[in-house]
Amino acid sequence: MVRDKLKEKIGEQRKVYEALKAGDASLVCYKEFQNGQWGTDDANYTNRLRLAYFLLYEKIDDEGAVAYLFQEELKDRENNSFQGIGSTLCILTWLLRKYNGGHKYDTLFQRAKDANFDCACGYDVEDAVEEDFGKNDLLDCIFLCQEMEYKDVMGILVDAWKEGRGNPADWNPSDRRTLIGFNAFLDRNMENKALYQKQLNEILEEDSGNPRDMVAGYRDLIRFYLDEGDYGKGARYCHILLKTRDYGQVRGIRLFGDILEECCEIVAHDPAGNQGLWTQIKEELQAQSQSAWYGNLYTKGIAAARAAPQAATGRRRAAQSGRRRRSAQFTRVPLRVGVGGPAVWRPKRRLWAVGPTVSTLRQKC
Repeated sequence: MVRDKLKEKIGEQRKVYEALKAGDASLVCYKEFQNGQWGTDDANYTNRLRLAYFLLYEKIDDEGAVAYLFQEELKDRENNSFQGIGSTLCILTWLLRKYNGGHKYDTLFQRAKDANFDCACGYDVEDAVEEDFGKNDLLDCIFLCQEMEYKDVMGILVDAWKEGRGNPADWNPSDRRTLIGFNAFLDRNMENKALYQKQLNEILEEDSGNPRDMVAGYRDLIRFYLDEGDYGKGARYCHILLKTRDYGQVRGIRLFGDILEECCEIVAHDPAGNQGLWTQIKEELQAQSQSAWYGNLYTKGIAAARAAPQAATGRRRAAQSGRRRRSAQFTRVPLRVGVGGPAVWRPKRRLWAVGPTVSTLRQKC
């Protein structure tokens, strides 16, 4: 079965497990680093997750390895800027519970509960985890591949899933969105263009189309074009949405903030070519309360605001420069038309074969 390819891939973690038993924990220990704008992160998180799944599905009975991995995972949960719970902690909790006779590990479980806000709200030491790999269907296996970042196997499984469901153009919106997510993860973005367009067309064709779905459809298609670097088409769909007759409705939808974000990205990328778009969204941004300016919208809005005046200044300077260049072609010298004739603009670099009249020179200015 095609699902066995994932089971084989997980089996490759035996080498990592044997290295850990031999004293080499370099691939699974907590390894903190600063991940740019995302803050504090752990370089070995995915490696630890893969090994946790190996211990789970291969039913490895090793209290020492499980306890060690659990404590390393706690360091990530306590320090990670994104906090979170994660599958690794859930799997290791399930495995460690088996060795908790006499409440041996209660202190560690409480430490996990206190690790961060997400754990305080959602971590439960009593949560069960399925140990039987065979109970995973094809779609489960695809999501497992995505979680463990096994793109090679995931691509094979996604192709098998698509083949079993027929032409994606005939799928329901939910399955189509699922495929779009898989394609994005697998860097198959060009396959998504037709899927996004299909999604949007279906929404617009429905007489009773939900405004929220309409905004979501435009948002996804615009985001696709921006990710592909096609800001022109992204701007085109922004204009279409902003001119829709349902504009009054869509303005109040939370997802409309995503549209404003995308518009700001477009303006920041090409302010000179999108002055009309900036004028329209600037009014929307100014109409919002300050509390509505969440992080991404604030950052992108500021970038657009800084870029737009520069573009306007650039156009003014270009116009002024053009006027100076045109002025430089002429010089004011006395040209007598009869006695006491007035001084008029006269070309600097051109010799007239026949002396021009005053009116002709003025027309050339």
